Amino acid sequence: MKRSVIVRLIVFVVIALVIEVGFYYFYISHALNVFSKKRAEETEKFIYDEEQYTLRDLVQSAYSIAEKYHQQSLDDDALMEAKSEELKLVIDGLTSQIMAFYEANRFTMEQAELEQGIKELVQTLRYDDGNYVWINDMHPYMVMHPIKPELDGSDLSTFEDPEGTRLFVNMAEVCKANGEGMVAYLWSKPGEDEPTPKVSYVRLIPELGWIIGTGAWIEDITEELKAEALEQIGSMRMSDGNYFWVNDLHPRMIMHPIKPQLNGEDLTDFEDTRGNHLFVDMANACKANGEGIVRYFWSKPDEDGDFPKLSYVKLFEPWGWVIGMGVYMDEVDAMIASEEDEFNSQVGALVTQASIIAAGIFLFVVSFMVLYIRRDLHRPLRHLSAYSNSVSEGDLDATITGRFKGELLALKNALTAMVANLKTKIGEAEEQGVLACKEADNAREAMEAADQARIRAESAKQEGMLEAAHNLEGIVDSLSTASEELTAQAQEINQSTSEQQTRISETATAMEEMNATILEVAKNSGEASDNADQAKTKAQEGSEVVSKSVDAILSVQSQALSLKENMAALTQQAEAIGRIMNVINDIADQTNLLALNAAIEAARAGEAGRGFAVVADEVRKLAEKTMGATKEVGESITAIQDSANRSSSSVEQAVTAVETATELAQTSGEALAEIVHFSESSADQVRSIATAAEEQSATSEEMTRNIEDVSGLSNRISDGVDQTTHAQEELSDLAMRLKSLVDTIKDENS
Repeated sequence: MKRSVIVRLIVFVVIALVIEVGFYYFYISHALNVFSKKRAEETEKFIYDEEQYTLRDLVQSAYSIAEKYHQQSLDDDALMEAKSEELKLVIDGLTSQIMAFYEANRFTMEQAELEQGIKELVQTLRYDDGNYVWINDMHPYMVMHPIKPELDGSDLSTFEDPEGTRLFVNMAEVCKANGEGMVAYLWSKPGEDEPTPKVSYVRLIPELGWIIGTGAWIEDITEELKAEALEQIGSMRMSDGNYFWVNDLHPRMIMHPIKPQLNGEDLTDFEDTRGNHLFVDMANACKANGEGIVRYFWSKPDEDGDFPKLSYVKLFEPWGWVIGMGVYMDEVDAMIASEEDEFNSQVGALVTQASIIAAGIFLFVVSFMVLYIRRDLHRPLRHLSAYSNSVSEGDLDATITGRFKGELLALKNALTAMVANLKTKIGEAEEQGVLACKEADNAREAMEAADQARIRAESAKQEGMLEAAHNLEGIVDSLSTASEELTAQAQEINQSTSEQQTRISETATAMEEMNATILEVAKNSGEASDNADQAKTKAQEGSEVVSKSVDAILSVQSQALSLKENMAALTQQAEAIGRIMNVINDIADQTNLLALNAAIEAARAGEAGRGFAVVADEVRKLAEKTMGATKEVGESITAIQDSANRSSSSVEQAVTAVETATELAQTSGEALAEIVHFSESSADQVRSIATAAEEQSATSEEMTRNIEDVSGLSNRISDGVDQTTHAQEELSDLAMRLKSLVDTIKDENS
């Protein structure tokens, strides 16, 4: 049995809808997949761009530090002024030592010996890894140069540096005008022949007519500034432990805070685990554009293995530094993958919802179409077919039941009229038998008319079905359009970034105070007693008088010799005390030298060492007081030695006089009437003169500053995808339009 037109029409419409919905589903799925991949790529690019911007800002902060120190290095006047203050502290300490040595020995040493001692004191002084102090006079002649002894004794009045600066003449003029000051010139470093800019601080010592001076090279100050910049950059840490490094364009590592073993290493052949010459790539990027982004693999401080890393580097051209910082991208990639999975799951849910809605609409439309065709096409045609069958079987009284509209109503009327006419004609044929042939012809004509009417009915039927199909096709097109409008586009993610800063407080310096104990010098002196015996005797006989006189003179001679021996012992004791005082003076000199070195170290420490400089100055003053006390004791010892020498000379003269008197008494042989002998004895005895001085000094440790200005930045990215509104209202509108179309068809058929 062949399928009816209605069934084929329904099958055709259903197949068309299935194809349309399938195409729509395939198109939507493909479009969403493309959109998902594109969005993931855009998200990845956005996050990578954000990381690059963050790295650029952080590297710029380290770049600013290098730029600040570089600007300081360009200001020669400021550098020289700052350095001269440090040099002045060295000169201050050395001047105190020289003056203490001078005051302690100017009365006990010859001038040449005193000057030689000061030269030796200055010649051995070193600080800051080999820096030194020299001496010249006001002429100027070079008195002592520890590095270039060939200059000693030479006339410096015509000595010039390569730029024609008469530096020693300038030093003499500065000291003549102000007593001290700063002088700039060119001078070669120890072990080098090429002169470089240098600044020196000089001071006149009027007691000697000497100028002492010390200096520092400007390029050394620049290197110190570079070292300070590297130290500050290397100490900077982010909240996640991230850090900066510095290499040059060779490339060679200048500073790496996490892997210091790389410092100074040639990085030309350095590769990561994937064979990337990362430092060469960094140098090439900076050579080409002054900055750049480099991707490579690098190990984490506390984890095994290598991880993908993204680094930003920027060239600090004045010093040829490549300053860089990187961020590990494994966590960022994981975050992007997680976000892509979440987006795909949301898109899948959206597609599922849209598919369910589309399936519901599809079932509704198909059901509506089936009901419409069954009610308005299939049933009327079935009634017409049954009526035609009844008529064809000879039942001309049959009737047509059911509801008909439009073309089907016209077909029904035509069939009814045809059957009525046929019935009339047959009646007339029976009544008019005579005209049978004619009626037969009429019947044949009626049949032809019926055939034509039937053809017209069939044509009307087909036209009505075609129009209905056309209307249904328009409805399907509208439904397809409404379904396409159901596609939703997700809004892009707005990412917010929060800033986080942590600062670490600075450490404080602690110093131990220096205690000094000075033992006072105890001086005990014994006074000498003078005994004089006057004996007046009258000698009756000359021999008795002479004998007694000789005995008395011999006794005086014996006492004079004993007194001479005592005076010699006193002189030796005074000399021993003098040696002890020299030892005390040496201790004071060493203490003063330690105070000088402490003042130098305090000057190098800058602001943090000012307190220590005060302690060092107090120790220096204490040493000066000790040297002053030693000087006073030395003067007393000198006076005692002079007195002992004078007493010894008097005793020797007395012994000579006694010997002469003895000879006269023995040769005279005459009786003396009256002999008066006057004897003077004086003895000054100093039993113990002792001086002991002990001095204790304690050194203190200097703690360096550690400033960590850590600025940490963490970004949280939250995404949200807003689903678009459903096209239910549009579909409802289409349903209303479809109902309106049905009502129109009803109106036309009514």
